[in-house]
Amino acid sequence: MSKQYNAALQAKLESYLQKESLSQAKAAPILGISASTLSQYRRSIYEKGDISEVEKKLEEFFRIKEEQEANTKKAEPYRTMQNYIPTSISEGAYKLIRYCQLEKGIVVIDGDAGIGKTKAAAKFLQDNPSTTVYLKASPSTGTLRSLLKNIARALKLSDNQRTDDLSFTIQDTLKNTDKIIIIDEAQNLKFSALEEISRWTDEDMMTGKPGIGIVLIGNVEVYNRMLGKQEAMFAQQFNRSRLHGRYRTTDILKEDVTKLFPVLREREMKEEISYLYRISHSKWGIRGMVNVFNNAVNNEDISLKGLEKMANTMGIRFI
Repeated sequence: MSKQYNAALQAKLESYLQKESLSQAKAAPILGISASTLSQYRRSIYEKGDISEVEKKLEEFFRIKEEQEANTKKAEPYRTMQNYIPTSISEGAYKLIRYCQLEKGIVVIDGDAGIGKTKAAAKFLQDNPSTTVYLKASPSTGTLRSLLKNIARALKLSDNQRTDDLSFTIQDTLKNTDKIIIIDEAQNLKFSALEEISRWTDEDMMTGKPGIGIVLIGNVEVYNRMLGKQEAMFAQQFNRSRLHGRYRTTDILKEDVTKLFPVLREREMKEEISYLYRISHSKWGIRGMVNVFNNAVNNEDISLKGLEKMANTMGIRFI
């Protein structure tokens, strides 16, 4: 008995591959099937098992895609067309990054989570892709060796060198250039990593030329450690700091909320703006506020009651 193929599903698959410009090799892991299975299914010659199992996976994939597209379309009237919104905090952080690029040295940007520091770094990278090296440190990549390897890869340098040679190679590549290194989540850097890169910012004693510009972004622990409140050995790094910007959720302005949600301003939904503003001043910050609004949009209710209900569902509590 010949196998029955879902012709409509096959057509949908072909349309998807063409629209996304995907080869079979790249599409297979996205679809959750092997490349050979995908090839045989497209030609209606699948012989390795039950064709219905393959089609169930494809149907599930397209069902999720369609629901995602529906949610995106539903949210379009409520979202700003800009990917980056210049809030007071993100603009302040952006200016500090530019200062570091121009004047070199270390600039520390720290504060509460989810308030726009990373958004500023992402915008700076977007505006200055050829002169910006952006990295995000983690507990597993905060060691000196891991950090140097990641910087080398970003600069397209060989990372197969001894640690000291790798450091010198990176310095030689960066000195006398306007390239800037931005390290996000910098509180995850180990002392040895921080000590090594901080010395890169020193001016050349022979030529008097400035060193490399490095921006450290993270929570308040970054600056406190450099200040020496917790570990005296960080005092040297503190002395190399050029500027320090600290931002709190309480620094968020009400006009920032209206910038992020223009539909609320246009509809003069003042209570809703005030409620989201209160969320932004809590530990949830801008990120929590945006998540509440976006989820309320998906729930088709951005009224005050809709926002309150969504915040409660998300476990967001504040006074």
